[in-house]
Amino acid sequence: MKPTDEVLAERRARVAKRWELTDEVVVLRAGEPATWSGTDQHFAFLPHPDVAYLTAVGSPGTTLAFDAAAGEWELFGPRFTPERLVWEQPPTPVGQPLDELEAWLEQRNERTVIELGAGATMPEVLPSPAASDERDTPDSDAAAGAAETAPGDGADEHADASTGATVLRLSAALALERMTKDDAELDDIRQAAAASTAGFEWVYQHAAPGMTEREIQVGMEAQFYAAGAPRVAYDSIVASGSHGAYLHYVYAGDDPLRPATRTVEAGDLLLIDAGAQFGGYASDITRTMVVGADPTDEQEFLWKLVLSAQQQTIDMCRPGNVWRDVHLAAAHILGAGLVEMGLLRGDPAELVTEGVVALFFPHGLGHLLGLSVHDITSIPYSREPSDDPLLSQLGPGRVLGPGMVTTVEPGIYFIDALLCDPTRREKFAERVVWERVDELRGLGGIRIEDDVLVTDGDPEVLTAAIDKPIRIG
Repeated sequence: MKPTDEVLAERRARVAKRWELTDEVVVLRAGEPATWSGTDQHFAFLPHPDVAYLTAVGSPGTTLAFDAAAGEWELFGPRFTPERLVWEQPPTPVGQPLDELEAWLEQRNERTVIELGAGATMPEVLPSPAASDERDTPDSDAAAGAAETAPGDGADEHADASTGATVLRLSAALALERMTKDDAELDDIRQAAAASTAGFEWVYQHAAPGMTEREIQVGMEAQFYAAGAPRVAYDSIVASGSHGAYLHYVYAGDDPLRPATRTVEAGDLLLIDAGAQFGGYASDITRTMVVGADPTDEQEFLWKLVLSAQQQTIDMCRPGNVWRDVHLAAAHILGAGLVEMGLLRGDPAELVTEGVVALFFPHGLGHLLGLSVHDITSIPYSREPSDDPLLSQLGPGRVLGPGMVTTVEPGIYFIDALLCDPTRREKFAERVVWERVDELRGLGGIRIEDDVLVTDGDPEVLTAAIDKPIRIG
């Protein structure tokens, strides 16, 4: 559901409190459509997620401004000329006309202006925490970054506030606020999940040997739209057989002009990673099935192993748990299974530490979900470990808390780029039973993914309505 004005005011108040600014002016821009190279056409537009979060408006050019001295927010929206209205329908009018933004800023031209959102320029190098602030709280980090370029405090000696630590600190503080979803956000994610359910149910009923990956993708996505989704959350992955070994295998990834597609054969694994979007919020689901035949012993063992790892780590999505520890738990479970299957030798904990398990599980267990399928990734370093007291709360060292939505998506893959590399084969000669592994090359990959809400009690699987069949067709 669209957030009410009261909900938007609460979001803005919480963000302003985190920023702890005093006299600055902050400008958050939604951005403009990007053009196709060499044409007058544009890519489909989505607003910068920070602006979408604070305004619930998606029109290009939408700008939200904050006057810290007055503690007031002002929204500016585009208005079309009569000439443009001949060709295009008008955007929903919001706030003040965008043409008035320049005059609004001119009235505050003696103040530091900080550009965030699509207008932000992030630092190329992560600033040292000590260089920005000697204190250790997230809110004071943000305020300290702003203070570096405040008028009367050596502003002329510093670089433009829009290109330094200030932008990073304020953006990170906003991202930290976005990590906890309110009821309006959760409602949109649930509606996206419901539309996705319709698409996966179509797959279970119709996908069969002889169909192409593209046919399955089109049929599934049509059901997303029929169920009310305005768009997909990301390019759908529909990968059969060996294609499942490419983590992000997408249609036309080989050649956008003349894309190839594979015909599904009986006994193939079919990995589908897809999700609908609603209100700007993403869903993200993966299911892997054997099509048109009973699974082989190897397929069944690996599928059940991945499912077990997912079930156990979903149960760990509770307040106070560190995400890195949840990921490592999945890696240990998968490693133990690969030892049991005879593909690896040794203690699972050592196999994880040495990077052996990563040959078969080469990605993170999951990511935050929200206004981007990989939420808050507009912040540099947000998916990397950090000693910074603020950024560390966004990355893999984050502590799970109520209201966070994360994917949980363990997987096992047989990726030639990793398994056929001579250096790796030599390095792990004592750990990997290469003869056994080579027998399974071409199998593809198995991934099972759901969207999980951390609550004060048991985790809530927002995509639980989507079945997990091991065989279809």
